[in-house]
Amino acid sequence: MDAMVSRVTIFSLLLGLMLGLGIYTHAQGERDRCSIYPAGGTPPMTEYVVSGTRQVEVPCSDWWMRQPLVIQILCIADAGFALIFLLFAAGDLRSAVQRRHR
Repeated sequence: MDAMVSRVTIFSLLLGLMLGLGIYTHAQGERDRCSIYPAGGTPPMTEYVVSGTRQVEVPCSDWWMRQPLVIQILCIADAGFALIFLLFAAGDLRSAVQRRHR
C-alpha cells in the first residue's frame, strides 16, 4: 500500500509550524513602546526603529516593519514552508483521489 502523505509534506508542515512557533515566541518576548503602555493610558501611535544607521518612525499598526531583519527573513522562510506544504498536500490529495478511482 502506498503512503497517503509524502515525507516532504509532513516535514514542510513540521518545519513551518516550528518556525512559526519560534517567531511567535520571540514576538511575545520582545516588548516595545507599542506593546507596553500604562493601564488606562492611550497606546502610542508610532515607534522609532533602527534601520541601518538611522532611526525610522513606524506606525504601531505595522508589525512587519517594527521587526528586526532576521525575524522578517524567518517570516518569509515560514511562508515558503507553508507554500511547499500546500503544493505537496494538494499533490498528495490528487494522487489519493486518482488511486481511489482506479
